Amino acid sequence: MYTLQLRDGRKLGYMRYGAPGGRPVFYFHGLPGSRCEGLLLDEPARALNVQIVAVDRPGYGLSSLQPGRQLLDWPQDVVALADALGFDSFGVLGVSGGGPYVYVCAHAVPQRIAAAGVVCGLAPVTDRTLRQGMRWLARSAFYLAQNRLLLLHVVYGQPLTWLARMHSSLPLRLLAQLNGEPDKSVMLRPDVLSALTQNIKESFRQGPRGAEHDLQVLAGEWGFQLQSIRKSVHIWHGDVDSVVPSIHSEYVHSCLRDAQLCIVSGEAHFSLPVMHRTEVLRTILQAGTW
Repeated sequence: MYTLQLRDGRKLGYMRYGAPGGRPVFYFHGLPGSRCEGLLLDEPARALNVQIVAVDRPGYGLSSLQPGRQLLDWPQDVVALADALGFDSFGVLGVSGGGPYVYVCAHAVPQRIAAAGVVCGLAPVTDRTLRQGMRWLARSAFYLAQNRLLLLHVVYGQPLTWLARMHSSLPLRLLAQLNGEPDKSVMLRPDVLSALTQNIKESFRQGPRGAEHDLQVLAGEWGFQLQSIRKSVHIWHGDVDSVVPSIHSEYVHSCLRDAQLCIVSGEAHFSLPVMHRTEVLRTILQAGTW
């Protein structure tokens, strides 16, 4: 694990996986999440000569909290890390809640992006149709993030932090049962469950504020229009995803000028990023203008 001190004094936590010296791809984790998610890409990245730089967003893992941050603040942190690591160009890959962070980089710093990919990514939940397609728990969390922050902390933040620290595998096992097949078969695999357990513990290393602020950022206006993105983006989504329904990626695809959408039959929210990780990395590698 590593940290970079930014100009404003904050620390940015990250971890490197895959092939040292390979083509660099920044990995943006889900919500909640941490740099530890990148471990699931380590083996295929090594085989494809890709180095994964998995970054903790503010308030998660080793990264300092950034009160009042907006989605448009993220590309500055990414560019600062890329400069520190000596990358002129790099790929970006986001999963679930990490998807919007790919889109904002493609909008704000397209000249630095070699290739962009999003797997089962979140679309703007200010759109009622997109929000209504999600589970009640997710809808209520986004509502509270916009309207009742203290209640969000009490109802979601504090219990999740306790679970993450004391019984970190329990919420994952419950989620696997709730999601059903095919997520269940993938999430309960020992290697995947171990990585996700480590990830959830690290997500709440500093407490719940990182996740709460992340919800707040993604629940509101993103600060840019998807139609403004000129960079090509590859998008994958499972057709049985019950966490972030595929309508999210279909909506984003309809807005983007240059996007390739792949709806994967029989895959869900956790199964898709694991079962198709080699395909995703290979596509990003081949599409890149390194």
